Amino acid sequence: MNQLMTELGQVYYQYRPAGPQQPTLKCLPAFGWDATDYNFKHLMARLPSQVGLLAIDTIGVGRSIHSQMVRTVPHILANLEDVVHHEHVSNLLLVGHSLGASYAFLYAQQHLDNVCGLVLLEPPYAAMAPQLLANVQSFIENYPQLVQQRQTLTLQQLLAEVNPLNLLAERVANARIDLAAYANPSILTEAQCLPQLVTTLRTAEKRVLTLPIQVLVTDQRLTAYQQSPWCQLGHLVHAPGQHYLHWTNENFVRQQLLIALSQS
Repeated sequence: MNQLMTELGQVYYQYRPAGPQQPTLKCLPAFGWDATDYNFKHLMARLPSQVGLLAIDTIGVGRSIHSQMVRTVPHILANLEDVVHHEHVSNLLLVGHSLGASYAFLYAQQHLDNVCGLVLLEPPYAAMAPQLLANVQSFIENYPQLVQQRQTLTLQQLLAEVNPLNLLAERVANARIDLAAYANPSILTEAQCLPQLVTTLRTAEKRVLTLPIQVLVTDQRLTAYQQSPWCQLGHLVHAPGQHYLHWTNENFVRQQLLIALSQS
């Protein structure tokens, strides 16, 4: 595990350098609190060894809870870029899930010269704002009680919320990271900043990037995505599974990543 002290605080991350002429996959998870490397670990382990891997816990989630940060879009993107700059990583293929896909898309707009493509798993879009804001409102209003309740969960209950494909020891370690990070108030600030993210997305969706963008969605949400900006911004690919596609249909996601790697 690597760590970097930035102007915003201490950031922990996992990094495997790429082989010659190979891209580096940078993984961005959904709104949550577990460790990014564990969130994508089983999937990443099944990719070619010469491909670089970068999994960053931005401040307030995963292992990066020794510092506090207001989790605005600029701050989260700054955490990501600080690590990329420090490690001199180039030729990034961004893999983002859910809210992490939003950050991946916005990061790519700022760093087009260093991004070779995006693979986005069920990314949000601005028209989803009422649903997104409703989903986090209860979390915001009840956060202190939710923290207390989470401390009473059994290990089995915590294991049910982390990547089920990992080894048991990895799942236990991730569940403990998840539990500790949930109590970090930085998490609350990200939920509170969601309206600003929606506003930023509304502007970003008007800009078509000259990058290959794979948008992976579940069968049941295909129709909604066909009517969304992602139909024009990227290439929609659908398959059976649930919102956590990289957990519920890993083979499909891996095949799409291999296609993206071949195009990079």
